[in-house]
Amino acid sequence: MNCIAIDTTSTRLTVALIKGDETYFDEREVGKSGHSSLLMPAVSALIAEHGMSAGDIDTVAAVVGPGSFTGIRIGVAAMTAMAYALGAKRIAVTSFELIAYNRDDVLAAVDAGHGNVYLAHCEDGRVVTTEFADHPVEGAQYDICGDPAQTLAAVVRAKAAAGEYVKVLEPFYMRKSQAEREKDEI
Repeated sequence: MNCIAIDTTSTRLTVALIKGDETYFDEREVGKSGHSSLLMPAVSALIAEHGMSAGDIDTVAAVVGPGSFTGIRIGVAAMTAMAYALGAKRIAVTSFELIAYNRDDVLAAVDAGHGNVYLAHCEDGRVVTTEFADHPVEGAQYDICGDPAQTLAAVVRAKAAAGEYVKVLEPFYMRKSQAEREKDEI
């Protein structure tokens, strides 16, 4: 498998190139608005740096959420376009799966902003239930075990080995965006 896997759901940009048995990473802090301008140059550079061309990529993977609404849209749109252009397979990864990786039973949490939290009960790395909480939850795990880029690559490899491909990369928002909520209040 030759795969580009990305995570644009937070203020970090994570790009992993899985080239057969090898994995290469580009990870950097980009803030709230850096993904759109930095994602594709990072993907292109990582591919070229390791002696490949875009045509060598047979699989794309994206973290589909929850997380930053704009970051999710950027990542899903970019990997969808790349998959269409290359005829590549698609793998969807949730932020919860990254947090739950290498943990038996965990309450995974993603900051939803404004003191809110996205939660998922996960068993053996799999999401069992999800919910939205309007307050921090004691005992919840917010951090990925180990290096985020390596964890992303490991989850993608496991999903590929299990044949967990999707036809469409769909954003996993868990709630309406702030703009949608404000529109509904009018």
